[in-house]
Amino acid sequence: MNIEWRWVNAVVPKMTQELIDRYSLLRTIHLMQPVGRRLLAEKLGVSERSVRTDLEALESSQLVAMQSKGVVLTPDGERAADQLLPLIQNLTGIHKKEKALQTRLGLEGCRIVSGDSDDQPEIKTAMGQLTNTLMQHHMPLGPSIVAVMGGTTMAAVASTLTQELSEQRQLTFVPARGGMGESPDIQANTICAKMAARTDSTFQALYLPELASGSTYATLRSEPMIAKTLATIDQANVALHCVGDAMAMAKRRQMPADVIATLQERHAVGEAFGDFFDQSGQIVYQVPKLGLSMSDLERMDLVVAVAGGHTKVAAIEAYFKLPPAPTFLVTDEGTADTILKK
Repeated sequence: MNIEWRWVNAVVPKMTQELIDRYSLLRTIHLMQPVGRRLLAEKLGVSERSVRTDLEALESSQLVAMQSKGVVLTPDGERAADQLLPLIQNLTGIHKKEKALQTRLGLEGCRIVSGDSDDQPEIKTAMGQLTNTLMQHHMPLGPSIVAVMGGTTMAAVASTLTQELSEQRQLTFVPARGGMGESPDIQANTICAKMAARTDSTFQALYLPELASGSTYATLRSEPMIAKTLATIDQANVALHCVGDAMAMAKRRQMPADVIATLQERHAVGEAFGDFFDQSGQIVYQVPKLGLSMSDLERMDLVVAVAGGHTKVAAIEAYFKLPPAPTFLVTDEGTADTILKK
């Protein structure tokens, strides 16, 4: 394919770059629609005049439509954005990066989105869309129990799931662990409910505080509704989770000052499933919890970690040294480039 495009460029100079630029415009509209020209120009780092010229060309091809609230993709534009993705990834070298990162981190598979979610929050939506596609391809047919963690990235994933995911599947979404105490929008219960609604599936809630003591958890375990959800979690065969920066996660969960000091003393860099770990992948602190643990991932049919942004590089690298169960990683180019340059 690259050889073919080399000759295409020889016949029509700069055609490849023009295709990549216009695809970037389509993709940005897809993530932000409806969106105005000025904001598109800012996001793409080009002039508003350049955006206007490309939009006129795309509109004449009936790939975009101009509305009072901004530009949106037409159904043909949505299909073009989806169908052109493999070609664009090949032309931009993302496929090579996916293979290199898969080897470097020992992954089951890897999917990379262009951009850096630390600088472009809408990239999390693109990561969610890739997660949805990955699940369609790799999740078994029939009944599945999907255990889901909380957080901003997983909330973005929830907003992108589609009903196609539940075709020939009977899905039940459950929180992977208790998470009350965080902002309601990013609690696992809320995210599970949204995922179930978007896929026309069912969910179960787990009403547990985030930082309860071990003795409190022992009492709560006997509560009938909690016991029922925990039994369902024990049968989960799919896990969706994030990998967080240790200090950011500790502060978000309002952990006590002495615990934060312990994490700093032990050089914690990352967190997943309530386990904090250092750069070498050694667990240095564990939050008392009920629900899914890292050891449970070994029995899963599918494990997907969704994490991106250059500030999470140390956490992501450390997590895959633990080592976790065979995992698919959905990340962004900012993360991939930083890891692969080391």
